[in-house]
Amino acid sequence: MVKEVKIKITGAQTAPDFEGKPEIIELETRGSFYMKDGINYLKYDEYFEGVSEPAKNLLKFDEQGLEMTKKGSVNTVMEFGKNKHYSAHYVTPHGPIVLEILTDTYEMRKTDSHIQVDVNYCIDFNYDYMTNCSLTINIEE
Repeated sequence: MVKEVKIKITGAQTAPDFEGKPEIIELETRGSFYMKDGINYLKYDEYFEGVSEPAKNLLKFDEQGLEMTKKGSVNTVMEFGKNKHYSAHYVTPHGPIVLEILTDTYEMRKTDSHIQVDVNYCIDFNYDYMTNCSLTINIEE
């Protein structure tokens, strides 16, 4: 059964040139949620500044990890799982880049009316450390 849900996503990035202050990005939107074969699915649109076409997002996740697929103005597939290393090809309106993602921690907590996913990871670009990141996804009916 597909349910309409409220979604709040908070991302934080900390890099050496940020002078110790994390850059915080928040997105609050509505989307659709369903489960199939023990996997959670979340779909929502994301708009980027200066781009009229939204990115269509699909998140597939369970207790072991998260796969985030973006299609549209931004195209990528990113995977997160505890101590998992993954290469992501990230295509933006400004051109493609390849990122290496190393997940430090991944945790999913679920109740009847709420799901929270927390991910901590770092990103390398061209084999050079770029930033530490965290991602929190809250889903409510």
